[in-house]
Amino acid sequence: MSLRPYPFRHALSLMVIVLLSFPCFSQGTTVDRILATIDDQVITLADYKLFIKGLSDRQTGDSIDEKLLRQLVEEKMIAIEAKRRGLEASGEEVEKTIEEFKSHNNMSQDDFETLLKEDGMDFEKFRTIVKERILISQILSSDVDGKVLITDQELEDFYQRNKREFLDSPEHVEIKAIFLLLREGESLTEITDMKKRALRIVALLRDGDNFERLVDEYSDEPLKSDQGLLGKFTRGALIAPLDRKAFSMKGGEISDPVWVGDGVFILQLTNRTEESYKPLEEVKGRIHDILFRQKREKVFNDWIKALGERSSVRIYQN
Repeated sequence: MSLRPYPFRHALSLMVIVLLSFPCFSQGTTVDRILATIDDQVITLADYKLFIKGLSDRQTGDSIDEKLLRQLVEEKMIAIEAKRRGLEASGEEVEKTIEEFKSHNNMSQDDFETLLKEDGMDFEKFRTIVKERILISQILSSDVDGKVLITDQELEDFYQRNKREFLDSPEHVEIKAIFLLLREGESLTEITDMKKRALRIVALLRDGDNFERLVDEYSDEPLKSDQGLLGKFTRGALIAPLDRKAFSMKGGEISDPVWVGDGVFILQLTNRTEESYKPLEEVKGRIHDILFRQKREKVFNDWIKALGERSSVRIYQN
């Protein structure tokens, strides 16, 4: 499990959760259902609803998603740890974060103040929330992200195992063909004659006869008008019998007759280009991000487990 990224649209509501983690901003004596406790700190149904508001516009009533509740507990544990360590965020960092928030959401100061009011906050409370988020980020940066190491060998191994994910240009073949059309209603004798004619064309080609001359003499349309040029194809683009044959041939090779529904093809492979891949250096950053996310998951899980073992956490079932 890792901390999930939250939509910026609901960032203010989510930040409130951190603020509600501390008694000085709790809801006073209002009676509320307790969902979980961390040491002497309480998570209530109101806290949970506010958390859900940050994740979705859907209303969930009083139903509890245990997975989301545990996520909220994790968030609160981290906030408590930040407070325990006495971490500090400068006023400059707080102001910069607020400005980035407004800029990212294309908000004017008036828009920003309206959003604060909608979430029932004043500016000073919001500053406190932002500060706490910065401190949480600092802890995760040092205790989680800073412990994730990716070696060059791991990058190379991932690249080799998943090379097709970095395909730059697919394999393709260029083909010429002679096509003999099987006309509707042809007799068994005529079909037998076509088979003999196809085998004779193959023999002539393999003996070195000119391909274009044989196209002109034997091929039916549409290939006759195109001097036998069938085209350039990637694997799977041709009908199955032609595809299998074309991609099994070597350059310059002449195929045996390939029968399909409407006749017979005799192929010549004029060119073959092997698939190519983006070099490791070009995709190293992308691979690093993938491996980082995978490793961070484990590091975070181990870290949050240890944090939980140092705390008295209780989640109350429905």
